[in-house]
Amino acid sequence: MQNAINITTSTLKLRVLVYGKSGTGKTTFACGFPKPYVFDFDNGMLSQRGKNVPFELYTDYSTFLNDWRKFIADDEYETLIIDSITTMEEYCQKYVLQLNKKTQMDLNTWGVLIDALQSLFLSIKNVNKHVVVIAHEQMIQDGITQEVQILPLISGKQLPAQLGLFFDEVYRMQVGRDKEGKPLYQMLTRADTKYTAKSRLRILETVETPSYDVIMRKIKENGGEKK
Repeated sequence: MQNAINITTSTLKLRVLVYGKSGTGKTTFACGFPKPYVFDFDNGMLSQRGKNVPFELYTDYSTFLNDWRKFIADDEYETLIIDSITTMEEYCQKYVLQLNKKTQMDLNTWGVLIDALQSLFLSIKNVNKHVVVIAHEQMIQDGITQEVQILPLISGKQLPAQLGLFFDEVYRMQVGRDKEGKPLYQMLTRADTKYTAKSRLRILETVETPSYDVIMRKIKENGGEKK
């Protein structure tokens, strides 16, 4: 039996889904976590040039799965990053089609794809490391109410809304402007009628600075350390 009183900043492992438009700082935020390794599907590591961030570019889902299983048991890295799950899913589709000897997705192969993704998400919950999964975003409009929602971009009718259930933290990245007109990178940590977001930490501002160090500092300040 485990006890929540024993969870400290040294034992806490965050499972974070971060999504948003291109250029909102998703990869930079993720790579600010300790000792990261990036499963790079977007070929987007140029923004991290000069930083000590090991990564590999993946274009094959089976290769990713083999490395994923290897790295979750490897003590060298404290954080695993998937960038992005939106592009990873495209390679997963090709993987599923090859396994089922199909050329186009049908009802059966969609079911296999959903099962494969859910299996990956469930494995994330059991990894003894920080895990940050990055997604692009999509706009979905309800055909009856005309209500617009911004959700992580992933295929299927139900999966985009369900994706956040597999993570403790869901942040939507955005860019505002400071008083001098310079870009101000922010993350939304609570949902509203348009955006999905949540934080089980319950110590973050609704609009927060996207920084691992800021999150850890606020946990300490709010009694997150064992006395």
